[in-house]
Amino acid sequence: MRNITPAEAIAELDRSLAEAGEDVILRRYTAASGNPRPKIDILVRAFVRPVDALDVKELVGNLATPYFEVVVSPTGAGAILPLVRGDKILVEGRERNIELPRPVRLQNVLVRMKPLVAG
Repeated sequence: MRNITPAEAIAELDRSLAEAGEDVILRRYTAASGNPRPKIDILVRAFVRPVDALDVKELVGNLATPYFEVVVSPTGAGAILPLVRGDKILVEGRERNIELPRPVRLQNVLVRMKPLVAG
């Protein structure tokens, strides 16, 4: 069995997202205020799934807030990488907060992001 390269891992994720993912917007505000508040928005494909409250209880604490795990490829998201706590993801038009960015690397190359998102 041969090892997969980072490029192959990204290409495989991109194919899966194209087939079964959904459109989301990665958002980073570039200023603390303003009307409208300056931001960068990037449309990407993602997998979004709810996370059981028991899975995040130790990580976050506020169980009244719904949490989601989002899987995003680095393809097309370059202008907003790396994701950081406080960045946003719009899912079905609703802005949600990135609580834990959780980058995934293979051979020191970013091959996917799996942020834990609240809201």
